[in-house]
Amino acid sequence: MELMKYEHCIVGANLHLQFTPAYRRDIFCDSVVISACRDIFHEVAKTLDVDIVACAFGPDHTHVFISRWKNYSISYLAQRFKGRSSYAIRKCFWERVKPKLWGKKFWSGGYFAETVGRVTSETIRYYIERQQGKHWKSEKHELLSGEEELGDVFQLKLSAFSS
Repeated sequence: MELMKYEHCIVGANLHLQFTPAYRRDIFCDSVVISACRDIFHEVAKTLDVDIVACAFGPDHTHVFISRWKNYSISYLAQRFKGRSSYAIRKCFWERVKPKLWGKKFWSGGYFAETVGRVTSETIRYYIERQQGKHWKSEKHELLSGEEELGDVFQLKLSAFSS
């Protein structure tokens, strides 16, 4: 990823957000709901003038990787992405998701957030795709350059991200 240059600063931070539907239900087994949610996330990003570098869905969660977010707090971004998508899905696709939920709640109350320094877009995509596999598939991936195996877990060494 490129460093973002602004009038008085240069920023190299990116944000990984993960949201989970209420009761960790498998809402995202439905490709229509996935497509709608992805489109809504991109609309929110455009409105906020942030970039979505990657967006992926597991059956019961979603990952969104954002860059150019320096003007917002993490909680504000989570609120905007979750709030807008919840409203739109309940309004347009409620009959598709209603059987899996109780009440009118779409997202769980919390979220996962992690700031990430300068990494390439390919690294981000690889990370998100791989995270999806870890959540709901039992696959063992080949070690890549710079990776070490820690039991059943693979972790990139810090040196793998050096320029």
